[in-house]
Amino acid sequence: MTKLVKNFKLIGFKEQYQDLKEFYINDQGIVLSGVEGDDYEIVDLHNNYLSPGWIDLHTHIYYGVSNLGVNPDLIGPQNGVTVLVDAGSAGEANFLGFKNYIIKPRRYPIYSFINLSSTGLIKSNKISELNSLNMMDLDKLFQTVENNREYIKGLKLRASGVILQDGFGREIVKLAKVMARELSLPLMVHVGEPLPLLEDILPELEPGDIVTHIFHGKRWGIYRNGEILPEFKEAIAKGVKFDLGHGAASFNFDVAIQAFKDGYRADTISTDLHTENINGPVWDLALTMSKLYNLGLSLEEIIAAVSQRPAEILKINSFQNEFFGMRARFTVFEDKECKLFVYDSNNNELELEKYINPLQTIIGTEITPARTRVDFKS
Repeated sequence: MTKLVKNFKLIGFKEQYQDLKEFYINDQGIVLSGVEGDDYEIVDLHNNYLSPGWIDLHTHIYYGVSNLGVNPDLIGPQNGVTVLVDAGSAGEANFLGFKNYIIKPRRYPIYSFINLSSTGLIKSNKISELNSLNMMDLDKLFQTVENNREYIKGLKLRASGVILQDGFGREIVKLAKVMARELSLPLMVHVGEPLPLLEDILPELEPGDIVTHIFHGKRWGIYRNGEILPEFKEAIAKGVKFDLGHGAASFNFDVAIQAFKDGYRADTISTDLHTENINGPVWDLALTMSKLYNLGLSLEEIIAAVSQRPAEILKINSFQNEFFGMRARFTVFEDKECKLFVYDSNNNELELEKYINPLQTIIGTEITPARTRVDFKS
């Protein structure tokens, strides 16, 4: 049945839609400005916020195959998230399983940044996925992408010394970039422990590529002796995107606070949710967003970083230029007062006084009740 959605506060849309009071969703899930007759169901959002659907650009959801993989249903629509992106859990050798058993059974969108390594993250941090050339088959990777462009939105490389070990340094970034360029896809690069160094990685990247874990607290991140790395500023200027990627070891409050003071932001906010952080310190996207809210980012900045910007990276509808005639994909949430102590990846504490609390997701014709995985007192 057609739905009439009304009584909401819009956020994250172009100004031309800000005066919108109601809209319809037909039985194909398409957003309409009006319908004939009065045979429709009223969906009252009780003056809560309505934003473009939240997107988590960095998760690990190859459940049952990767040791990091969580069940996507635990962190998707029931948590306010309308799109999940798996960042490198699958490689060309096992992507078919990811497509058939993770993507296709779901009624919400799931995409992949496929790993440069053939095996992906089968036994992450126990067995390196990329410590020799034998771990790659570039011809098969190319063919896998060509056969699955509907689902594969980028290439993923974990350019960290603990992963690459003694196998590669800067040259593996060059190789990944050449492959991504040939495939006309963005490259997402995990950064952390050297080698390679961040100043060796960034010059290899091009506009639209993504660096994840940008506010990690490890040695030799975006700050050196209290000063921003020049290559970081140069990468921003040429259009490289920077992703939060909270993770179990990759988000430090102090680094983020200093970056905010210096005028730097993450372009996208993601969780890097996996089996080792889903029960703390990350929990879900709503908590990650709320941490940044309490660190000083505005609600508008945060919503853009989980909706418009990741949608543009994925080349899916961002609801910026088109609203009516599009398939519905929205998140309903409230800005809620709370008292909650939370932690970053280095166990630094932060008291939350406000929480971006998901209430519903609207995907096509389906409206799903949503809640954060975190218990808090309001």
